[in-house]
Amino acid sequence: MKIKFLKDERGLLVGDYLVIADLHLGYKKNLENKGYVIPNQRSEFIKRIKKLKTKTGAKKLIILGDIKHNIPYASKNERYEIPKFFRELSKLFEKIIVIKGNHDGKIEPMIHEENIEVKDEFIFNDVLFIHGHKYPSNDAMKSKIIVMAHTHPTFKLKESAGIVHNYPCWIIGRIIKSKLKRYKDIKCEKVIIMPAFNKLLYGYNKIVGPLAKAIKKEEVLLLDFTKVV
Repeated sequence: MKIKFLKDERGLLVGDYLVIADLHLGYKKNLENKGYVIPNQRSEFIKRIKKLKTKTGAKKLIILGDIKHNIPYASKNERYEIPKFFRELSKLFEKIIVIKGNHDGKIEPMIHEENIEVKDEFIFNDVLFIHGHKYPSNDAMKSKIIVMAHTHPTFKLKESAGIVHNYPCWIIGRIIKSKLKRYKDIKCEKVIIMPAFNKLLYGYNKIVGPLAKAIKKEEVLLLDFTKVV
């Protein structure tokens, strides 16, 4: 299965699926409560997704979790924005797979479109799609490639003056099978960790989640494909 990294974008193309992750739609309201003025994220996301659809020709979409931000319950703002977001999104793609993240409790009642499915994990042509906040199923770990989110990976660069820059990035690694004794048959050869689609989010320079202990980092790519590790 061919996986295409989209240069200068926070997305992947896997077959005819466009893949994005970590939207955290309610984060805007949290920042506004602190005094920031933030443009409407729903409109911005739709605009960027349309651009990626045109650029790639993708007919289907996968969102790797954390559609909403507030936990455990959606805020009033999210209960308005998220259904509207999915109504607009459903018109763009033949099929949409929503992978539930740790922020997505009780998101199902906010999705009413017939071409949108909500899942804990999704396998497409030997590629496993998960959010990354919990262990995948036994059968899922027989997939050759894992594409996951949750970490919001960034590469930190500190200048001599002490200024720290955080660059969103991709992490590419492999599974160390001996560190996942809960599984009897692991066939995974590669792990891809996606940058967050939401540009406002704080990132991490380490892998988080239950699989983190078993992922050996092999490459770190900035969005412009600069290899920094």
